[in-house]
Amino acid sequence: MAALVAGCDGDKNKAQVTVDAGALDAGPPQPVLGGKLGEELAAAASGSPEARPAPGGPTDGPPENGVFSSAAAAAALPKDVPYKIEVIDAGGEPRARLAAKIDPKSEQKVAITLGLRMGGPQGLPNLDLGVSLKAEKPADKPKEGAEAPAAGAEAPAAGAAPTKVLAKVTSATLASLSVGGPPKELADALAKLKGSSLRYDLSPANVISNQKIELPKDADPGLQPLVGALGEAIALVTPPLPDKPVGPGAYWMVTDRTVASGAQLPVLRYRVFKIEKVEGDRVSLSVDTRQYAEGADLKLPGPNGDVTLTIDRLESSGKVSLTWSPSSFVPGTADASQRLQALLVPPGAAGQQNAQRSVAQVELTAKFAAPAAQ
Repeated sequence: MAALVAGCDGDKNKAQVTVDAGALDAGPPQPVLGGKLGEELAAAASGSPEARPAPGGPTDGPPENGVFSSAAAAAALPKDVPYKIEVIDAGGEPRARLAAKIDPKSEQKVAITLGLRMGGPQGLPNLDLGVSLKAEKPADKPKEGAEAPAAGAEAPAAGAAPTKVLAKVTSATLASLSVGGPPKELADALAKLKGSSLRYDLSPANVISNQKIELPKDADPGLQPLVGALGEAIALVTPPLPDKPVGPGAYWMVTDRTVASGAQLPVLRYRVFKIEKVEGDRVSLSVDTRQYAEGADLKLPGPNGDVTLTIDRLESSGKVSLTWSPSSFVPGTADASQRLQALLVPPGAAGQQNAQRSVAQVELTAKFAAPAAQ
């Protein structure tokens, strides 16, 4: 396979956590139970209920109410570890090492239909975005006599420098709507997303980090969450790649931290990737996602300063299907959805059973396609 390097078997027994990514309206999230929790993932893969550990068994996985304590979140993924990729099942033969091979001079254009709803079914209409992705030129080398790195600073490994990617919104229009549609003022405001930019680092393992958003000068600052949602969508469909050879049916799990769009809530995210099909250098993947709050406190801006609410319960799950190619910045085709629902307790009412709770809801959807396909 082009850009894929053949190799040996991967370790099949390194499961840490599995993801039960059912819909939010399917009832309470099922607890993830047992030791290193590999049995749960094996049961999900085999469909065998006998393989599942009994309820009430030992657990060192994500909490049943969806809210980690700060200490438990740090134990699940230490603060100084940006992400963790673990192969759970290396899959069938032939196996190969997945590796990105992006031409730094290339440009990829993609059409994205993006939806972001907060607070329920009502919200902004979906947007059709044209997006161009390019690698930015590396920064100039330090001039002679420039300040040297601090003593003890760790030098980057040879060949391990991330690719600096610039994703630019080249067009922004409202997706097809019912008769009447939104006011012209809204359509005009959303059109000013054109020219927005999203910069990020793409590591050799295909992991996105350090996203930075920039809106055009004449754009309403209130549109920034939409560009943030675009960044989250791009991250959702960009698969971190294991460092072991994998084949059809392979599973691997990625643990990392992110901030949920709309809610501005720091979460610990678990994603399980499965290879559904391999055709040449194109790999079809399905992804199940589960997100957990990193702590019970959520700070929100208020008229008299920040207000701290307590997260009583959080449910967040998602699904993605995509077709990845080693020569592309993002998949040429992908469908992604991510939903979050949190029960919030007002300040000073934590621990009170009869305290009134508010509900925060966010739903992100994204569909990626080649521009000619839309």
